[in-house]
Amino acid sequence: MSYSNFKPSLVLANLVLNFRKNLPGLAFCNTSITTGLKAKGTQLDINTLNDASANDVDEGTAMTYNELDTTNNSLTITLDKEVPVKIRDNDKVQIESSGQSLEAAIAGTMTYALADELDQLIFGKYTEITTDNFETGSTAWQWGASPTAAEIAKFFASVHKDMDDNDCPQRGRFIALPNIAIQGIRIAHGTVETVGGDAARGASSSSIGPMGGFAQVFQAPNVVEAASVAHGIAGNMPNVGMGVPGGIACAVQIDPSQIEKLRLEGFWADGIRVRITAGAKVYRPSEMVDVNLDTDLLA
Repeated sequence: MSYSNFKPSLVLANLVLNFRKNLPGLAFCNTSITTGLKAKGTQLDINTLNDASANDVDEGTAMTYNELDTTNNSLTITLDKEVPVKIRDNDKVQIESSGQSLEAAIAGTMTYALADELDQLIFGKYTEITTDNFETGSTAWQWGASPTAAEIAKFFASVHKDMDDNDCPQRGRFIALPNIAIQGIRIAHGTVETVGGDAARGASSSSIGPMGGFAQVFQAPNVVEAASVAHGIAGNMPNVGMGVPGGIACAVQIDPSQIEKLRLEGFWADGIRVRITAGAKVYRPSEMVDVNLDTDLLA
C-alpha cells in the first residue's frame, strides 16, 4: 500500500474511509445460548423441546406418560478469518488524519472486514430454513418498477401467514431484505401519508423500522443471491426475558475487537492483526421464513 498521497508538506492529510454496508445479521441472532462456546470447544448442541400432544381420556384405562422429545441442532465454528496489516514507522510519523491516528483508522477497516464476513455467514444460513415464501407457487416475488403500498402490504401479509402457520411467536418479528426490496418499499410508501410512509421517508439506511406488522425491517446487502433469487430472512428477534428465543444462534469465539500489535522482525514497522472465529445455526427452522425475491424485483 502506498501512502504517498497523504504526505504533502505542511498540509493536514485526511483519511477518507470507504462507504460501508449495513451489517444487521447479529441484531436478530441469539448469542446468549452460545456463551459456553466462547470458552472452549468447536461445537455446541442446541436442544429444542418438541410440542406435547393431547390424548382422549379413558377413565377405565391407566394413562400412559410420554416423554417429550427434543430436537438437536449442532452449531459448529466454521468461520476462521484474519486480517494482518503492516504499518511503517515513516508513514505513522508523516501522516496526520484529523486527530485520528493512522493505526486507529486502519484498525477500524480491519474489524469491519471481519464483521462483514460474519454477516455473510449468518445470511448464508437461509439454506437451513424449512419454510419458503413465494409470490405464487414456487415463483419468486416480482413487484415491478413502481410497486404500490397495497402490493407491499400483500407481501408482508404473505410472509406473516407462513410464520403464523408455523407458530412463530408474534412478538419481535423481523424481516431482512436486499437493497432492491428496500428501494421498492420506499417507492411504494414514500408518498403515502401514513406511519409507514413516514418510516420509509425518514429512516436510516440500516433499518426502515416497524412496518407491516414487523418490529424491524432491515436492509441487508449480504442477502444471498442464487439462481436469480435473493433469499431474504424473516423470523423473530430473541428476547429471552419475554420468552422469545429467536430462531438463529451465533457464536463468536475469537472476537475481532481484540486487535494485536507487534513489532515486525527485520522491518522498521509495526504489524497489527485481527482474527475472527465464529459459527451460526438455525435452531428453530420451521418458525423462520426464507423469503424468495427475484433479483430483478423491480423490473
